[in-house]
Amino acid sequence: MKTRAGGVAAAVSGAVLAAVLTGCSGSSPAAPAADAAPSGSPASAAAIATGGDRAQELDGLRAAIAAPVAPFSAAISVETYDDDVHVRGQGTVGVSDVQTSSMGLAMLAGDAPVQVYTTTTRDAVYTRVDGEKWVKHPRNAGAPLVADHRPMVRALLEADPASYLGLEKLHSRNGGMAYHLAGALPVAAVSDALGEKLRMRIAERRIELCATDLLVDGAGRLAELTLTCEGGGYKGVSTLSLGEYGPAADVEAPSDL
Repeated sequence: MKTRAGGVAAAVSGAVLAAVLTGCSGSSPAAPAADAAPSGSPASAAAIATGGDRAQELDGLRAAIAAPVAPFSAAISVETYDDDVHVRGQGTVGVSDVQTSSMGLAMLAGDAPVQVYTTTTRDAVYTRVDGEKWVKHPRNAGAPLVADHRPMVRALLEADPASYLGLEKLHSRNGGMAYHLAGALPVAAVSDALGEKLRMRIAERRIELCATDLLVDGAGRLAELTLTCEGGGYKGVSTLSLGEYGPAADVEAPSDL
């Protein structure tokens, strides 16, 4: 089982950090979503003015990703799959000077699904395979949980301004609009948002480009990132979604250690 848990970590860690966001604390595979953010919180500052022209929207997008990102918490969901493994997970993430998280993941690889829970605090990572005890691991302090999407946005716009597709409605509980971009980026430009296992397989097949699809909210935060990397008969897909933004809050160690 522990070997399988390691496989979950390697598979899912795309839009999140390899071997870190692989579960959630508590008994449920999906941590509860954050409450709707109160007025004045990062969520309420994310509205995008509609009714403008394309040039105004692009100016707004560039300004949003250029501004410093205010700390926030969010509900997070991830899905990663290729021809060998399929992983889905949900939980919460806190993004500030140090990112913390609590998630539950289900992996289908081989003959049976595996459920893994992970809690990442400021200084440690706690993992638990369903039915077993928590295991504490040291954390790589310099590694974020959610890859920085802003360089991807800039790279897409620099390569082709037509990669900006317009505004799209968010389907999260907070609603609102998001900037939508899509285009192909070099693997090196999206490497931090690919899991360890996907990176290895992409390198083995010498895949050079990944189709990149982004939704960015009015505060410049990532709302959704989907990467599709294929070639040589291989296809790997990694999707991360953030929503229900709220005030920043650290995730604490599991209470049932």
